[in-house]
Amino acid sequence: MPTYVHKKEYFKQIIAQQKKSHQSQPFYLVPKKRYVYLPPKNFREKKDSDVHKKSSPFVSMWYIWGGSSENNDTLIRAYQKHGDNSCDLARSVSALRN
Repeated sequence: MPTYVHKKEYFKQIIAQQKKSHQSQPFYLVPKKRYVYLPPKNFREKKDSDVHKKSSPFVSMWYIWGGSSENNDTLIRAYQKHGDNSCDLARSVSALRN
């Protein structure tokens, strides 16, 4: 999802409600390099210009919630063991870089 979602009021309210009811919180994987999204074939006219290079319409990151703290911990350990180090791990919104 776009990185700006975690700053939106609706997302902050959801996280606050989860904290209040002692529910597990999501964690985040933030790509070190901006993702490039390719449009569907023939979606737009091809242009040979530096101005029209393909890039993502927004900076993205992964919002991950395993449903419980135990599942989150399992997913985090799996990423730490098998991940390719292309993303930074943030265990909370406060750990995200702005």
